[in-house]
Amino acid sequence: MQLEWRLAWRNVWRNPRRTGLTVAATVFAVALVVLASALSTGMWDKIIDDTVGMASGHVTLTGPGYLEDRTLEQFTYLDAPLRSRLEEDPAVAGFAPRINAFGLLSQGDVTRGVMVMGLDPEREETVSTLPGRIQTGRFLQPKRSNEIVLGERLAQVLQVGVGDELLLYSVAYSLESAYDLFRVVGLMRLPSPALDRGLALISLEDAQAFFVYGDRLSEIAIRARDAGGSASLADELARSLDPRRVEAHTWQEVMPDLAQSVILDKAGMYLMIGILVLVVSFGIFNTILMAVLERKREFGVVLALGLPPRSIFRIVYIESILLAGVGLAVGLLVAIPLVLYLQANPISVADSQEMVAAFEVVGAEPLISAKLVASNPLFSGLTILGVALVAALYPALRASRGKPVDVLRSL
Repeated sequence: MQLEWRLAWRNVWRNPRRTGLTVAATVFAVALVVLASALSTGMWDKIIDDTVGMASGHVTLTGPGYLEDRTLEQFTYLDAPLRSRLEEDPAVAGFAPRINAFGLLSQGDVTRGVMVMGLDPEREETVSTLPGRIQTGRFLQPKRSNEIVLGERLAQVLQVGVGDELLLYSVAYSLESAYDLFRVVGLMRLPSPALDRGLALISLEDAQAFFVYGDRLSEIAIRARDAGGSASLADELARSLDPRRVEAHTWQEVMPDLAQSVILDKAGMYLMIGILVLVVSFGIFNTILMAVLERKREFGVVLALGLPPRSIFRIVYIESILLAGVGLAVGLLVAIPLVLYLQANPISVADSQEMVAAFEVVGAEPLISAKLVASNPLFSGLTILGVALVAALYPALRASRGKPVDVLRSL
């Protein structure tokens, strides 16, 4: 077996130019596959984290039918048993009760329809990034009434700033008109223009009083310690809660458009990987087949001298493994440091209007980041090695089935 490996290594470098081109193609394919997988994983993790941090949380508890209608008629409660259940669950990093409704904000002659979110200022920071997005003024504070935080674009439309008063008008749960004055205490900047122009935050106590909502809630947003375990957390909560009062939803159910975008992007990535793997397989197949055809006489002679066909088969197969192995090793040495660098230093694309617009569609910061997952290089390595073994099958069979008498006739 040692002799076969030595012969295979020598044969691989008989034609350095051809071998170099094949190895280079393999290096390029491996590096591109690892980099594309890392970029896709890193960017979507960042997009999901940003979007979940501003909206639903990894898991959302709502009243029955809330996702279909999203009105004050569908509500839930955060009673003592549920609060204790969430506080004691090790999979829950934080939770925040909210009230979501629609209203009109008015200042002078300017009126704007907005989504009004009532939230707990203390608990919200354990779930979302909203408290950290304040650009001017401050965030809501506990025990402070009639305070409101606006998006910067919304403040520009209403022509207001910190310290100004706004009239909030809506319809209460009791179907009575609800209106009150709120003082602007902070302006926040949100990556999504739609949210920045249409979101207003007030305290949970103010929202319950304003909408005559008692202790009812629209939703309870939950941030999981492990984002990948959100589905199992939702299933566990659904089994332990009364379905007549509470429904548990993952972020994929709350934001189906974002979930579909992730699926489509990954499908495109896998298609590209398939094309690259196909190119590598043809390169290895061509190199091994040409090497076999050039050494037809050599194989005939060694077969005539008594070398068993299975040894010829193994030598050709080992050559394929060596070609793929060298390309794989170099490709990983090139790709992994690059991925680690991008993971530690995300690239901002804020200067590109097209890229900014693309990120704003999903409400994420315009950053290109990567994330190295052990399964990505492992999957790439196993795929390339598998392709090499398949590509070498026909040349190896052809070499091992050669007949010495045919070689002697051609001399």
